[in-house]
Amino acid sequence: MQLDRAKNESLYDYQKRLVYGKLVDKTLADYDYSEIAEKLYGKAYASDVARRMMYGTRMTIEALEDENYSFIGDACGADGSDSAKSVLDEIERQRNELKKERQKLTDQRTAFNKVVRDRARQEELNEILTSAIAGADIEPLEYSGCCERVSDKDMIVSLNDIHYGATISNNWCVYDTYICREMFRLYLDRIIAAAETHKCERCFITGAGDFISGNIHYSIAVTNKENVIDQIIGVSELISEFISALSSHFNEVHFVCVSGNHSRINPKKDDSLVEERLDDLVGWYLKARLQNHENVFIDDDTRIDATMALFSVRGKNYLLVHGDFDPSVSGVQSLQTMARVPLYAVFCGHKHHNSMDVVQGIRVMMAGGFQGVDRYCVNKRIYGEPEQMICICDDTGIICQYDVPLKV
Repeated sequence: MQLDRAKNESLYDYQKRLVYGKLVDKTLADYDYSEIAEKLYGKAYASDVARRMMYGTRMTIEALEDENYSFIGDACGADGSDSAKSVLDEIERQRNELKKERQKLTDQRTAFNKVVRDRARQEELNEILTSAIAGADIEPLEYSGCCERVSDKDMIVSLNDIHYGATISNNWCVYDTYICREMFRLYLDRIIAAAETHKCERCFITGAGDFISGNIHYSIAVTNKENVIDQIIGVSELISEFISALSSHFNEVHFVCVSGNHSRINPKKDDSLVEERLDDLVGWYLKARLQNHENVFIDDDTRIDATMALFSVRGKNYLLVHGDFDPSVSGVQSLQTMARVPLYAVFCGHKHHNSMDVVQGIRVMMAGGFQGVDRYCVNKRIYGEPEQMICICDDTGIICQYDVPLKV
């Protein structure tokens, strides 16, 4: 008998042959225990140590075959000649099952950790915002009640692409937070005048995103987050005052909003999460700030997701989007499909100029922005004046549209 493993001999059969050849059938009696141990265990142990180890291995082999003989006997024959192969096959199958379960656990842990990271980032932003609000000297907003007007008309007011925090000074545009506040005052006067002219009952403010400039694009360091938190508080307070002032001129004021691309945390559009946009904090702020205004409604329930909001005015369905995911008017048909209800009109922003179009019977109302021509517009040779849009609606839809220039 040879100590080397035969060509077609399984590892189990090889080890069993060595043990039995030395201890049972004595075919390897001429070999010392230490010689056989080197083949069995990969190391030349002392003879007495190797002898004890081989007796232990023999007991293991016999116990293993006794344990598995009952279920392998029928398949392998009564002599059990193929029992070792069956046992190894079963062990391999169980090992593969263990690998599958381990991979499932790894995938679940990865998914769970992602949820934890996303929630931690959002909670961190909320904590910074809460701390900043607590440390700010903010006076309560005065509430004088609603207008109690009976009419067959309502108003839709755009409020998007404010880019609060941006500072621009070039040949075509001068813009900063002080000018932004003056624009809000000008816009407020125009809205109130239009409401009085048309005797509008309700006002729907469509916040199509990009409320802040969002210099967090290039880094997610805490210092940059705090800088952006200042922008969020600034624009949120401005919008709160704006809505509070409008509340006394309408029976109801509704604020419907979606997120814009300037508030995303990750600079790469394809890598950023839709749910991780800082514009969402504005709605959270407004709810707390305007909670005592009985006729003001921050309509979270109108959202389909962070990029779409569906609302109804006088029986007509309107969809609000920012516009960064809807680059052309041809995308309106896709929006109609995703809305799952017949749309009368789609309101959007993003491109910083007012326009109106009709696509397959659906109106596309695009509102401008506050900041005008910035460096991006100069590089792309795009010119536009700061402007927003007011629409007067009844049960037939939009009956009148005002382009409101905001240059001060």
